[in-house]
Amino acid sequence: MPSSKNKRIVRDLAIQRIRWLYKLSINAIKRNDKELARRYVDLILSISRKANVRLPRLVKRSICRNCKIPLIPGVTARVRLKSDGKSSWVIIKCLECGWIYRYPYKPRKECQLEGGKSEHI
Repeated sequence: MPSSKNKRIVRDLAIQRIRWLYKLSINAIKRNDKELARRYVDLILSISRKANVRLPRLVKRSICRNCKIPLIPGVTARVRLKSDGKSSWVIIKCLECGWIYRYPYKPRKECQLEGGKSEHI
């Protein structure tokens, strides 16, 4: 039975490799090598499954779940903000396969400072 210290080491190593492979996949997309970027994403997903580690939120939200390509705004994805008064959404559309992601966000509230100036919190 592996000790908790060994599990922690494996998790830390897996997260480091996931972040490193994510940076490599973004660089591959910028060089217009989509197959290499997909391979890096496949490795990211297999490492996370094997080490039983959740993907960081930034990585998880910036990978297309359908075609396994990194989503870079303006290059492989279109990002829009939508608000209907009650709730606000970030809408990301993959330009490779057309898959659409929606997730909620809370817009920043403004507070009034003395002198009539406003500042984002």
